Amino acid sequence: MDLDYVLIGTRIRKYREEKSLSQEELAFNAGISWRHLNYVEHGERKVSVDVLIALANALDVTANDLLADHLTTSSTTFKEEVIDLLHDCTPAEKAILMDMLRHMKKLLQEHGI
Repeated sequence: MDLDYVLIGTRIRKYREEKSLSQEELAFNAGISWRHLNYVEHGERKVSVDVLIALANALDVTANDLLADHLTTSSTTFKEEVIDLLHDCTPAEKAILMDMLRHMKKLLQEHGI
């Protein structure tokens, strides 16, 4: 399987922007040059495992978060996303969302999806 470095770079940029970090700040925190980060974010350079881990640590995300499009099994990522989404919900909101999920799952199964 060939990795899509543009997708990896896009994910890195998405997490960087969510944390309101400039490229310079993230590059400094990850111990790489701003120019290298710029190339990585645009998919113009392959990212090494060492740099990927440094970026994940600097962004406070997992390497799986950065590689999610390339993983064949990413149930942990989905579980973490659901937990994050439900984290600040009220008990009533959680109940409504769980009912909606159950209903949507049933509809998908009924339609063979």
